[in-house]
Amino acid sequence: MVKKLSLAACFVVLILAACKKTEDPEQVRLFRPVLKEALESQGNWIKASWQPIKGAESYTAEISRDTFRTIIASVTLDTNVTTFLNLDWDKLYQVQVRANAVDTQYNSRMSPLGSIRTPRFPTILNTPTLSEVTDEAVKVSWTTSGAAVTSVKILNASDSSVVTTVNLTPTDVTNQYRIISGLTSSTGYIIYLYSGTSVRGWADFTTKAPFVGNLIDLRGISGRPSVLADTIPIIASGSTVILKRGETYTINATLNINKSITIISGTDLLVPGQAIISMPANFNITSGSTIDSIVFNDVTLRGTDYASKYVFNISQACTIGKMNFLSCKAEIFRGVVRTQSQPVIINNFLVDNCILDSLAGYGVLTVDVITSRAENITIRNSTIYKAEKIITSRSNSLSVTIESCTVNEAPLGNSNYYVDYNTAATSTVTNGININNSIFGVGKPNAGNQAIRGIRASAATTVNASNNFRTSDQVSLGNDIPGIITYPRPVIQLFQDPANGNFKIIDNVFPGRSNSGDPRWRI
Repeated sequence: MVKKLSLAACFVVLILAACKKTEDPEQVRLFRPVLKEALESQGNWIKASWQPIKGAESYTAEISRDTFRTIIASVTLDTNVTTFLNLDWDKLYQVQVRANAVDTQYNSRMSPLGSIRTPRFPTILNTPTLSEVTDEAVKVSWTTSGAAVTSVKILNASDSSVVTTVNLTPTDVTNQYRIISGLTSSTGYIIYLYSGTSVRGWADFTTKAPFVGNLIDLRGISGRPSVLADTIPIIASGSTVILKRGETYTINATLNINKSITIISGTDLLVPGQAIISMPANFNITSGSTIDSIVFNDVTLRGTDYASKYVFNISQACTIGKMNFLSCKAEIFRGVVRTQSQPVIINNFLVDNCILDSLAGYGVLTVDVITSRAENITIRNSTIYKAEKIITSRSNSLSVTIESCTVNEAPLGNSNYYVDYNTAATSTVTNGININNSIFGVGKPNAGNQAIRGIRASAATTVNASNNFRTSDQVSLGNDIPGIITYPRPVIQLFQDPANGNFKIIDNVFPGRSNSGDPRWRI
């Protein structure tokens, strides 16, 4: 009897223990906080907020500029929002937060909330553009507001030593600019603008490298639009042709190139506009040519209609090492570059810091015959709008990269692609397609249809993408860029004046405002 009672007592103890375990579960680590609203910065401060965590006694938020190898500030608070003050202007910061428990062993792990750049210091100083810097001088300009400006200092960026101090004259103040010369080529400087002792703004710039090599300077020739077309056939390979800013040069008949050449706008700090190459006809390549490089730098290329005009419409067998468009504007073309027929090999095709608009069915680059190839294609730091196509190829490539670009009204609506390798047997990009830090708006209207597709290539082609956004009014028919983020506002709420090519970001809560799209439009 005693033995039976002992067994019964043991069962009761086990049952009570089991019940106690169910009613008093073991405590676990808190969940990591997640972002509530986008990081915000409209001054030298950053505001961060996160979703509250059940069971959190407090939160610890930290800010850094080197992904938390160094902590600039750390705060512990009992609310789920904080503002970091007195930060540097125009710097990229990262924020992370942890939920704290009463017993610290159950604190959550640190949770990254993202990164954001503080805006530029409120300034009346204009950052010098490419055309406002030479190898030995800079045009310092400003807008008139508040106290009158009195002086400019130029500092060496490497050590902040003062290179020169210039007192502004009444004429300078009226003109709102001063040209400062005597600088060293290929050197970084900082401009400081003053009203008395008060800083009105600062800006970084780097002087250009001096022109070297075989220079063909056409700046002394005005009013002769044919001079560029007359000059190219008779100069040595490797020449740099310097054009006069604001002057128009006309290509009236197909011009065959058989040599390495660079065409660039020369320096004129009082004439900011680029030299214009008007193209009633296009460039071609001489049959059988092997050319190291063809470079257009800081020029405007302008077609006369969309139906048949190209910058290059290549119909002859040739090999080109690199074809570069740097800091250019190209507009009103059927296409910028087309390989029309015959085996054409372009090893490296680069568009960098350009604005391309009003392009018809051959877009930026079209490899239009299976025997041709563009091996490595890169478009970066550029804006493309009102374009029916961007990249199209009937042949394989080694790599395609679209980096830090703003794209709108492109491609043509009704299922065209941003990148289209559209022949099944030859549609491989060996080293993949890479698309990063870019913003994509609506397609170009096609009888009211603006629906577009992303990328078409073989299954063997990898597509790598990160930090890309599309606006809420984009209509996609599939083949999307992997991981693209749909931002819940339309084009007209994100950009200043997209219809007229002004893609300045006006939405201060857009998460990509400081690190995506063409850098010229970021905030």
